[in-house]
Amino acid sequence: MGDEAADVAATERRFRRNTYVVIGLGVAGGWLLGGVRMGLGVALGGALSIFNERWLRASAGAILGTAAAGDRRVPRWTATKFLLRYLVIAVVAGLAVWSGRVHLLGVGIGLAAFVGAVMIEAGYQIYLTFTQGGESAD
Repeated sequence: MGDEAADVAATERRFRRNTYVVIGLGVAGGWLLGGVRMGLGVALGGALSIFNERWLRASAGAILGTAAAGDRRVPRWTATKFLLRYLVIAVVAGLAVWSGRVHLLGVGIGLAAFVGAVMIEAGYQIYLTFTQGGESAD
């Protein structure tokens, strides 16, 4: 079980690193190909993506922790925070686009940074499957 926990921790580290790499490449590409507004949009979307992932992890952990403790009801504020993140993201992105300083497409691309990180990890796992018979190298 220790190896499995180490594999999960290594995968989480790679997800985090890959998310930063995707955001960085997206900002650079957006800025070079679409201008400053696009680059800023990707940067904002990437920041919101990281914010969303961390808030989701904390909220889901609190909800699952409550359930694991045997409580039948999740505290109202915990459940509200789980949904509130959508409102916060929408308001921040909406205000930024409304200001005219960022491009909406850039925000969307930045918000998808985690998806890019998942795709990189999937490619890495496929690579490991073919080169090492599925054994993790981390």
